[in-house]
Amino acid sequence: MKTYGKIKLAAVVVVCLIVMVAVLYMCHAAKSVTAGHQTEVVVTPTPVNLDSIRAIGQWSFLTVEMDEVVDTVDRGLFSSDRISVAYHGTLHYGINVAEARPGWVTIVGDTAVTVVLPPVKLLDDRFLDERNVKVYEGRDDMDFINKPTVRAALVRKAKAAMIRRGRENIPEARSKAETEVRRIFSQHGYKKIVVRFEDDNKK
Repeated sequence: MKTYGKIKLAAVVVVCLIVMVAVLYMCHAAKSVTAGHQTEVVVTPTPVNLDSIRAIGQWSFLTVEMDEVVDTVDRGLFSSDRISVAYHGTLHYGINVAEARPGWVTIVGDTAVTVVLPPVKLLDDRFLDERNVKVYEGRDDMDFINKPTVRAALVRKAKAAMIRRGRENIPEARSKAETEVRRIFSQHGYKKIVVRFEDDNKK
């Protein structure tokens, strides 16, 4: 009987040890599963180097190729000839970041930012290719067209017409500017991003 009791006691101890090992293994497995499902990533906003953005200077968001036909009259002694010529221009629309006013970026709380951009405009008024002139109608007389007074008048008319037509592209350039600024600040961890333009109240 004593031997049987010892065997029984030993069996109980072995069973208890097996149960404890099983419980510890299950707890470890549960922790591993829980840790394996922790996929949430918390993005902490980082400082944006505003000086590097200012260093961009003129920031172009839209380039428009445009042709414009203008005319002039070559007045002779006994007759007058109307000459129409075509000019080509490449217009760039964007903002000059250097013109941003003090406080143009305002951080609100931990994840919100307000950005006020300078107005979108034509960045360079030297957009006309004055060497690429084609006679559209009338007498092909480049000597007359290249006379300083005639050329200046034609260039002035062509540029004015392109600037007038080009204004319709400003809304698209504004939209592209807003999208790009949102992208930059979003990459730095900001969630609520408000983008405005200085001339919003003038509309």
